[in-house]
Amino acid sequence: MNKPTLPPLVPALEHATHAVALWIERTFSDLRLTQAEAHVLAFLAEHAPCSINDLHHGFGHKRSTLTSLLDRLEHRGWVRRTAHPTSRRLVQVELTASGGPVAKTVAASLHGLEERLLARVGPEDAATFLRVLQALEEGLQ
Repeated sequence: MNKPTLPPLVPALEHATHAVALWIERTFSDLRLTQAEAHVLAFLAEHAPCSINDLHHGFGHKRSTLTSLLDRLEHRGWVRRTAHPTSRRLVQVELTASGGPVAKTVAASLHGLEERLLARVGPEDAATFLRVLQALEEGLQ
């Protein structure tokens, strides 16, 4: 008896990630956000102010990539980097008055996307998916 073949997981993950990027591009076409910028803004909507290290650990971007991303968001006036209040070695990232509403809008849209996804697959499938992603990350380290 032939065992059913599953599609390769990594290409499927890349395809889904690209689909999310296109959704972000369509949803926020007026803001011209990249996928990485949208996710950082959504994170900051819930966790700002935070250190650049917090962003690095949350997303796994190379530090140079994260610096460029923050440069772009800072240039738009949505974030600012300041001295960390408890450590001279850390830099803190906070939302500006104009960046706060943008970040909240992005976060709400991404939460809505997750809610629609969970309604389709359910919490058990979502938990299995998260375990697969964790195994992938662990296998790459």
